[in-house]
Amino acid sequence: MHQVIARTWRPQRFSEVIGQRHITQTLQNALRLNRVAHGYVFSGQRGVGKTTMARLLAKALNCQKGPEPQPEPCGECDSCREIALGRAVDVIEIDAASNRGIDAMRELRENVRYAPARDRYKVFIIDEAHQITPEGFNALLKTLEEPPPHVVFILATTELHELPETILSRCQHFSFHAASFAEILGQLEKICAAENVQADPQALAALAAAAGGSLRDALSRLEQAMAAFGAQLEGAAVLRLLGAVPSQLVEEVFTAVESQNREQLLTIVAKLVDEGYQLPHFCSQLVRTVRNLLVTKLAGPQPHLLEASPEETVRLSALAEKFSEQDLMRFLDILLHLHQQLRHAMEPRFQTELGLLKLVEAGRLVAIEELLSRMQAEGGLREPASREPSSSGGPSAPAAGGSSSPSPERPARAPKLSPFEQDTFRKNTTSVPATETTSKSNEGQASPAVAAGDAPPALMPQASVHHTEVASREQNWAHEVMRHLEERQRFGLASMLEGAQWEFGEGEVRLRMAGAGIAKAMPEQDRASLETLVSETMRHKIKLILEDVAASAATATRSRGASKAPAKPPAAMDPAVEAQVRKDPELKEFEQLFGKPVSGIRRWKE
Repeated sequence: MHQVIARTWRPQRFSEVIGQRHITQTLQNALRLNRVAHGYVFSGQRGVGKTTMARLLAKALNCQKGPEPQPEPCGECDSCREIALGRAVDVIEIDAASNRGIDAMRELRENVRYAPARDRYKVFIIDEAHQITPEGFNALLKTLEEPPPHVVFILATTELHELPETILSRCQHFSFHAASFAEILGQLEKICAAENVQADPQALAALAAAAGGSLRDALSRLEQAMAAFGAQLEGAAVLRLLGAVPSQLVEEVFTAVESQNREQLLTIVAKLVDEGYQLPHFCSQLVRTVRNLLVTKLAGPQPHLLEASPEETVRLSALAEKFSEQDLMRFLDILLHLHQQLRHAMEPRFQTELGLLKLVEAGRLVAIEELLSRMQAEGGLREPASREPSSSGGPSAPAAGGSSSPSPERPARAPKLSPFEQDTFRKNTTSVPATETTSKSNEGQASPAVAAGDAPPALMPQASVHHTEVASREQNWAHEVMRHLEERQRFGLASMLEGAQWEFGEGEVRLRMAGAGIAKAMPEQDRASLETLVSETMRHKIKLILEDVAASAATATRSRGASKAPAKPPAAMDPAVEAQVRKDPELKEFEQLFGKPVSGIRRWKE
């Protein structure tokens, strides 16, 4: 009976395992040093060699070539041959997908007690271990923690996160890597040479790319291709068999994007739909091609980094020259988003067409840095004209026939501000009252240009820069508080703060509410939560003071009026009246309560 290639070419020695050097070396060292653990967990994606490695470990433990376990099984003794054929009595393989309950684990626990029939160790290989129920794992815990000395457990799983921590802590864990494109391609070439199969590089590259890191999947697809086309494998035929779009058609997409030919893109999508290709699979090919283009652009056409045949590598090198790194990264982002949308799209054709048209538009985008440099070159962000006297004329030019005097030292120029700081400074400058500006101009502290709010940012004083930065930071704090309130759905509290005036001080924040009576009407719980939120935003503990705008203005007016009016000395109290008041029972009770006498007595409203 015919045996498939995946089973025929299953590794029989540690040295034949592809892509798992870190695991084979560790297990061989453990066998050589006689430090074999009683439990192992092999995890990784499908088809990377977990069960094969478990069988090789069982062979090495029970190999009859020597009196001790062998670092490399001989493959010739009775034990090695029986394990390879799956007939070994002392190597029990259990499919946890069908034996997952507590009864199956109890039966396994009973079998553990018996010694091996012939070999040194009794090896239990539990495949798809994540399928075991929680009750089954609980029944296995004690046996897995303290098994008999002649027992070794090997648990293989593709879903490591579903294994309980109590199981993982009792075993040694080995993570299997996905096979690389080059490793799979090399194994396919070796097998085709041994099987007398003529396969062109494009066909083998397509098989290796479709495997997705699984060597078993690659061998299964090779078996399918050999069944379909015999001993001659051509690239176009293999791609059609796998449902993959020809690489030339994929490259035509990027040629159309580079020439901004939208009609050709729509024609390509229509052709794919008419020929029955799966658009999600086509999108994944586009993603892989953009990745190869980006690698070629950054590191050059290095075969060990590219997932492509030699012929495709040459074409990718020429195609990569047409795009910049930024373009390729934008393409990759758009296509990844498109691939995610196609999983649930009701109209995949429309989604694909829209995604390809976005590639054309993405090529027309300009980086913000380049845009700013263009604006500055065209005068949009031009620096202010220098106010230094020229050497050709003006006040600094020497008079005719006169001797030139040394010019005074030029003042140091302030650092150039960003556009955001320039805009903030302009707003703060124009908001200064006219009287204040006039007084400053009369005192000679600011030039007329500064008073008008048109001072060039390059000549702005350092103190103004600091004031601008502080004002911007305080505005950001207020915006952050309002944003957090909306995110936490505290819409009522956020509406109370609309139009409020924020005043930040040392260790306190004064908040003047826009409406009358809001500060007093705010519940204490809302006041406390608002104070906590402001402290978190400012990153240090503060005290929140709430005031009404009308009340604070009236208080300020009264304080200014009181400061202007001369203070009247209090009228002298009549001694007889004061003596009578001090005899009042309520006053005596007040003094007894506080433990001190009343220092002074005045008439009401004095």
